[in-house]
Amino acid sequence: MTTQPLQVGPSVEKTSAGDWRVKPTPIWLKMWRSRISYIMLLPFLVPFVVFVIIPLFQSAVVSFYDYSAVKADVAEFVATNNYTNLLSLEIKQQPSLFEDGSRVFQCGRKKLPEAEVVDYETKEGKSCEPAFARARDVLTEGFSEWKSLSLFGTQYLIGATDARFWTSIINTIAFAFWTVVGRLILGLMIALILQRQTKLNYFLRMIFFLPSVTASIAVTVVWGWIFKGQSYGLINYLLLQTGLVSEPISFLNDANWTMPILIFMTIWGGIGYNMILFLAGLQNINPELYEVAAIDGADSWMVFRKITWPLLRPTTVYVVITSVIGAFQVFESIYILFSSTEGIGGVLDSGLAVVPYLYENGFGLFRMGYASAIAWILFAIIFVLTLINLRVGRADEAY
Repeated sequence: MTTQPLQVGPSVEKTSAGDWRVKPTPIWLKMWRSRISYIMLLPFLVPFVVFVIIPLFQSAVVSFYDYSAVKADVAEFVATNNYTNLLSLEIKQQPSLFEDGSRVFQCGRKKLPEAEVVDYETKEGKSCEPAFARARDVLTEGFSEWKSLSLFGTQYLIGATDARFWTSIINTIAFAFWTVVGRLILGLMIALILQRQTKLNYFLRMIFFLPSVTASIAVTVVWGWIFKGQSYGLINYLLLQTGLVSEPISFLNDANWTMPILIFMTIWGGIGYNMILFLAGLQNINPELYEVAAIDGADSWMVFRKITWPLLRPTTVYVVITSVIGAFQVFESIYILFSSTEGIGGVLDSGLAVVPYLYENGFGLFRMGYASAIAWILFAIIFVLTLINLRVGRADEAY
């Protein structure tokens, strides 16, 4: 005797084996049953599609064209040329120069044979370096010198079709690494110090959090005045008054200071935000775990390593991901402090990042197709880094 369900609705069917199973509901029927919810989403969904989805699609299409916003002619389809020009690199050995069988050395502005190097160094008190073939004679046509390196006694040239793009990539990666690490460590340290619920800690939390809610442009302008190269800049004024220097230091026009200034500003402005996130994570940890650890005689470092840090892993993953995304999208501080008639990246492109370079190509040179390609390369980099962070952080296991 076969037992049948008490009620067989339209979503239940009988299999060939004689069993009963729930029949999958068609997606159109699910949407119809939830039509009121979808209608209520329309005020958000329509602007999202119009101002986000459609522009993203158009940007992806434009990246395959040589398109200028100021020219009246039709955009030219160039396929993947924009991406090829951005990403192409080549490494070639840079041969040493020889003259009459003798190796040539660069001594100041002179090129001297090896036999005359010792006399020159003794007389002038300056050292000479081996002279190599010119980059344009070594690299393929269309490539320009980006970097040179010496490996196992051999000199190599790294050429790029767009050397400034690769400079912006390296600068952005260095900037992201130091800012993410600095904000993570300092934000966690301050959160651990201020996690007790006292009036003083409430006040200090507010002080640390204020830079995060202040307009970034206003903060950058203030820091620009602090690092001003004239005598009225705050740091230069203090150095001159104390007699540590005899003349103002041109911080913003020195390539050695560009990246440290940007990193310091970003870490200072983001510590408070990370502190709040870590405080929220610390409050979700069961206090009984700390009580048990104290009974077992665990010291502070062991408590942090075995309890606090593992249970803060979801918060840490979120902080790292959002910090990386923010670091790769840095723009305002570079544009305000280091843009000039020579470019947007400061002296010798020492502060050039990906987004400012994108802005310069799109709205300075009006190379919209090229700028769109840069934007999609940046998206790919951030996407891959986010996946790596999720994998390394093992966020799902932590939850």
